Amino acid sequence: MDKKWIIAAIIIIVAITAAYTLQPKTEEKVIRVGHLKDDHHSALFIAQAKKMYEKEGIKIETIEFNAGPDIVKAAATGQIDIGYCGTPPAITGIAKGVPIKVVAAVNQEGSGIVAGNNTGIQKIEDLKGKTIAIPMKGSIQDVLLQMTLKEHGINPEDVNIIEMQVPLMPKALEAGRIDAFIAWEPYVSMAETKGYGHTILYSKDIWKDHPCCVVIATDQFIKEHPDLLRKFLKVHIEATEYLNSHKEESATIVAKTIGTDPNIEKKAFQNIKFIAIPTESFINNVIKFAEIEKQLGYIKKDLTKDDIFNLNYLP
Repeated sequence: MDKKWIIAAIIIIVAITAAYTLQPKTEEKVIRVGHLKDDHHSALFIAQAKKMYEKEGIKIETIEFNAGPDIVKAAATGQIDIGYCGTPPAITGIAKGVPIKVVAAVNQEGSGIVAGNNTGIQKIEDLKGKTIAIPMKGSIQDVLLQMTLKEHGINPEDVNIIEMQVPLMPKALEAGRIDAFIAWEPYVSMAETKGYGHTILYSKDIWKDHPCCVVIATDQFIKEHPDLLRKFLKVHIEATEYLNSHKEESATIVAKTIGTDPNIEKKAFQNIKFIAIPTESFINNVIKFAEIEKQLGYIKKDLTKDDIFNLNYLP
């Protein structure tokens, strides 16, 4: 072959190779996950600690929020793709048109009403005229408190209900800035263990097996990244199963992650039921939550299972 042809061929090959190499590469999608600093979202922390996401070939970025309604707002404004949040905030968001769906369960129960030791509060009726902290209006703890007050014939206006970041509640109780609080674990067990207060009612006593947190995903993420959602939920299920079968180790991992005492976490875990795949009972109780929210005036429309859930991406 003529040397000129050989040189020309080499030049063409080099040019094609260079053009291919210089083409912009499609960046791998990083899943932005909203969560709270609590035990309810332990599956997320376990999955990270055990590198379950890496094993599945996905990348996540976690973003911490103060309460569930903040997570729903973040989903509405495109700040997150997936969120771990309470059932009521998710329902409220959906009822108000936020483009999200519940794609998995996270836990049942796991909250409690704690009163200061020097307040004289021993039962719900004693909350009249007292100051009680909630994470945020519209949070699951707020809805549970509203339910409890109603069941005991107490007008919410007769109780001074204020919003407060949950990690601050035990110390605020100790200092006497509040008389009581309703919060998620481990802060219920923390207040008890450290002698700041005593639990007058666990959420399981308010409503046994009530749905608590769920995994939400934005409609956009579901539509554009169905395979990533499937992988994420596969990890979520694996992490939940690990939680339930390795509770002591999981308690230690979670304690290290959120900066608490492993012994407090072991106590707190006793009040939480971790579940990833919603049962029929779980689904029905979520719909019941929607009915309760409508009665409270938090939402104005009835919601169906299809309005709330999209469970097509569970393994």
